[in-house]
Amino acid sequence: MKKNISITLSMLLTLIGMISCQLTNSFNTPSIPDTATALPTNLSFAGDLGMGNVHGIVTDAVAGTPLANVNVTCEHFSYNSPEQDRCNRTTVTDSNGNYIFKNIFFHDTDQITITVESDGYNPATFKQTGFTYPDFESNFQMTQADVQAPPSSTLSGPVISNCPIFPGNNFWNARVDTLPVHPLSDTWINHIGRDQSFHMDFGSGTWDGGPIGIPFNIVAGSTVPKFEAGFYYPDESDPGPYPIPQNPTIEYGSDHHILTVDTDTCTLYEIYDASFDGSKWSGGSGAVWDLSSNALRPADWTSADAAGLPILPGLARYDEIAAGAINHALRFTVEDTAGYIWPARHLTADAQDGIPPMGARFRLKADYDISGFPRELQVILQAMKTYGIVLADNGSNWYVSGAPDERWDNDMLHLLDVLTGNDFEAVDTSGMRVDVDSGDAK
Repeated sequence: MKKNISITLSMLLTLIGMISCQLTNSFNTPSIPDTATALPTNLSFAGDLGMGNVHGIVTDAVAGTPLANVNVTCEHFSYNSPEQDRCNRTTVTDSNGNYIFKNIFFHDTDQITITVESDGYNPATFKQTGFTYPDFESNFQMTQADVQAPPSSTLSGPVISNCPIFPGNNFWNARVDTLPVHPLSDTWINHIGRDQSFHMDFGSGTWDGGPIGIPFNIVAGSTVPKFEAGFYYPDESDPGPYPIPQNPTIEYGSDHHILTVDTDTCTLYEIYDASFDGSKWSGGSGAVWDLSSNALRPADWTSADAAGLPILPGLARYDEIAAGAINHALRFTVEDTAGYIWPARHLTADAQDGIPPMGARFRLKADYDISGFPRELQVILQAMKTYGIVLADNGSNWYVSGAPDERWDNDMLHLLDVLTGNDFEAVDTSGMRVDVDSGDAK
């Protein structure tokens, strides 16, 4: 799904000014708070944005609890903002970890730097250059001095509505940043397209009449009807029954996926090419996944995805952007695949030299500089470095999957179009495999 690029001057200024933070930052789409002063009608200079606030919340990076009495310093450089209205002052966080600098005058070329300091914690700084409206939100997760956050391999996996999205040691949730490069890396990337651009196949709003991305449903299974779906690949499908709410969200386009998490049992139900005739659901194939288990599909079985893998754990979700980290691999597609390798279970063409197989995993190269991207995009890029991307279906080359959400900024997502196959490398995942019939990773 190609969409037109529309990048404003202020977006370019934001991109140029962004630098990476010294610790994990919580990234929220800024919104003008109720306390922001209305824009004046007599702005003096082109680019004047008016009065607003600088604000955020500071929490403990491990415990997630708010930190009170943290010293917060604001430094405000501007060519146009009145000196008395700049954010050059210090405050402390309240009992809920919140801080705010009120009545700050913004110009679209301003640079604002926030530094947080507290006894027993490592200081942290974040700087932004360029604004589009008079508001700046910067949230911090502070790490204790001389204490390292536990490695991801010891943490539980991602969670949706109190259900794990597979165990923490599942292959989707396993880091690949230290794995060796696959010996066929160059060959596979050349076949897919070394100079071909990436595309984030998700966003806000609609494209060609439907939402952009693969949506999912969250239900309490006991409260919705269950259906014995009919499949045209019944021999490789789980019979169900499938809990499907009235008017479920369905992927728009040719694949018509329905993904449903039953929070009563923490079970994931996925259907490919779903349709409803008024009384019965049917589809191409269906798979049922115990979200607390690392079990794979039987060998050579498809799922709702061509690789025989679950779809939901590979989607980029905006809630993860807001939380400041994506702690799992992302799903992506290419036009041609041949054979499959662990953890995939299904092929669409026989193995052939030079063509990447289903289940192949790639990562963004470690030396790729992500510091110039907006904070939201740095979350995606860091996940591509740490957890990589998993080849799971046939489709357009280098299309990365995510869930639609009105909080996505489509223009910002298009900044990732600069990525090409040359920025990635295939990784050898054979060393992380515990058992060929299990998704358990070491």
